[in-house]
Amino acid sequence: TKLLSLIAVLAFCAAFFLEGIDALEKAEKFDDADAAECASALDQAPEANDDLPIWWDYSIDDLFEILFNCGEILYDVTPAPVTEKDIDKLQQQFDEIRNKYAKEVNLLPIQQPTPENRFSTMVVPTEIKDAGIKGRGVFATERIEKGSLVMSLNAGNMGIFKDGETWRSFAATLPRETACNFMEWSWVQEITPEKGNNDIREGLTIFVAFDESSLLNAGSWDWGGGEEANIRCGTPFHSEQYSINMNEGGDANENEEEKWGPCRFDYYATRDIEAGEELLLNYGDFEDEDQHQWTDIGL
Repeated sequence: TKLLSLIAVLAFCAAFFLEGIDALEKAEKFDDADAAECASALDQAPEANDDLPIWWDYSIDDLFEILFNCGEILYDVTPAPVTEKDIDKLQQQFDEIRNKYAKEVNLLPIQQPTPENRFSTMVVPTEIKDAGIKGRGVFATERIEKGSLVMSLNAGNMGIFKDGETWRSFAATLPRETACNFMEWSWVQEITPEKGNNDIREGLTIFVAFDESSLLNAGSWDWGGGEEANIRCGTPFHSEQYSINMNEGGDANENEEEKWGPCRFDYYATRDIEAGEELLLNYGDFEDEDQHQWTDIGL
């Protein structure tokens, strides 16, 4: 293209003059035609756009570490106990992000919470509480039976972004603390398309929930020690939806662990969960450990 050719000429000119050769050698090697070409390229070069914000090409790490220095406000070696005031502030930030999304992006219809219906992604009764060294966490307030639907991204309280540029601009123009939480709460996921489905969320997509589901802490499936995740993304083997999937040609594997549908929009209890227990996820269910998909989407 014309722009690439222009860049190549400018690079040649810069390299020539930066080389460690003396004036006589320059005069011999750099003729009038070369000089004219360089002058023309400089005339055509686009001027620096001072209107571009400093963060216009930042990665998610640049936004987190350079623009907002989020570690300073999010990562305390000994986090203070979570108070009602902290929870109220989180709810205000959820509302702030939801309202901004509905106004500026709105790729998905957003349900505004009412006193009668919060449209929470959590479809079981929960509460935000102090989770010790993990900070804040989400806890069950009633017993949840194994195989029960716990969280659904279809509740109408979820935002998505299909490109890094829009997400970057959205994050960079939030207040600092809200922006840092927004980045912590966002994840990028490759949703496998389903035959005959035309869901905008399929393919590479950034998700963010506008409610307490964003505060779910990580458990582990196979690590020694620690706590295990007790909810999982995908359709469990004994659910009604799993039976429907099998009738439509799914693979009924004999291994119970493998009898889960792909991770899409619903999360189920992997065991009975008692009231008062913290709900824990395995983040690896829905995002790659090396986080390369952030780069793939432009961040």
